[in-house]
Amino acid sequence: MAPKKNSRATIPGALKKAAHPKHLWKAIQLQRTKGSHARAYNDPQLKLIAQICPGDFLNYGHFENTELQARDITVNDILRAQTRNAELTVDLVVDRGSPVLDAGCGMGGITRLLLERGMNPVALSPDKYQILNLKSKYPQVPYFEAKFEDIPLEGNAHRFGTVITSESLQYLKLDRALPRLEQVLKPGGRWIAVDYFRVGEARDKSGHIWSEFQQHLTRAGWKIVYQQDHTRNVLPLLRYIHMLGNDVLRPLAEFVFAKLQQKQPGVHYLLEEVVEDLRAKIDKNLDQINPESFLAFKKYYLLAIEKA
Repeated sequence: MAPKKNSRATIPGALKKAAHPKHLWKAIQLQRTKGSHARAYNDPQLKLIAQICPGDFLNYGHFENTELQARDITVNDILRAQTRNAELTVDLVVDRGSPVLDAGCGMGGITRLLLERGMNPVALSPDKYQILNLKSKYPQVPYFEAKFEDIPLEGNAHRFGTVITSESLQYLKLDRALPRLEQVLKPGGRWIAVDYFRVGEARDKSGHIWSEFQQHLTRAGWKIVYQQDHTRNVLPLLRYIHMLGNDVLRPLAEFVFAKLQQKQPGVHYLLEEVVEDLRAKIDKNLDQINPESFLAFKKYYLLAIEKA
C-alpha cells in the first residue's frame, strides 16, 4: 500500500521552488513563450472533448427537434445530431471521383463518412493528438499535420475536387486561406464550410464576422452557391453544455475553492487573485455557450462556395 502523501509538505516545497532563481526563471520563460506554442498544434480542450464524447465528431450537431431541452437530451441524441450534421455536410460533395480534403479533420468523423461513401479523403489537422488518432483508425488515409494555409503546393496544386472545413473555418486566416483554396482546388471545385459566424456585438469574439466574410469572398472572386441557416438546430447541444457548466462545473469549482480555504487558509489567501481569475474564466466560458447569447449574436451556416 502506497504511503499517504502529506499535502502539507508539498506547500513549502512549492514555495521553495518558486523562490529559487533557477526555477523562477524557468517559470517566467515558460509563461513568456506560451503564446509561441499555438493551441491548434496540441489543443487540450479538443482532446478532453474527444475523450468524453464516445463518437468521432466534434461538431455542434444538427437536432431536428430544435426545442429539445437540456435535461431531456441523452448521449445518443447528441451522437445522432452530430452524425446528421456531418451527413448534411458530406451530401454537398458533387465531385465524388477526386480526392476530398477534410481540412480540420478532428477525430475523423467526416473522413470516415467519406470512406463509407466510396470517396477518397485526405485529412488535415495541426493537432498532434488528432493526427495520432486518425493514423490509428484509418492508416490508409493520407494526411497533413499542418495548418491549412501551410499545405505544400508541390504535388497538391489543383489536386482536390472538394475541400471541407467542418467548424475549422473560424481558425483560418482568410487573407492566406482563400488564395490557398484556389491553389489546391481543381477548376470548378467546391469548398464546403459549416461553422458559426458573428452577426452582432457579442462579447465572445470567436468566429468570423459574417458581413466581413462575405466581403472577403467577393473580393477574392468566390460565390456562395448553397446556404442553409442551421442556427436553431445547434441550440439543444448548447443548452446541454450550458446546463452542465452551471449545474456541475461551477458548483464543483466552488467546492474546491471552499475546501482550499478551509484546509489551507494561508495558501487560499495567497491565491485569492488566481481564484477570482478562475471564477471569471468560468463565467466567460459559460457566456460563450449561452444559447440565448448565441441565438442573438451568432449564425450557424452550412455553405457550398465556388469560384464566381
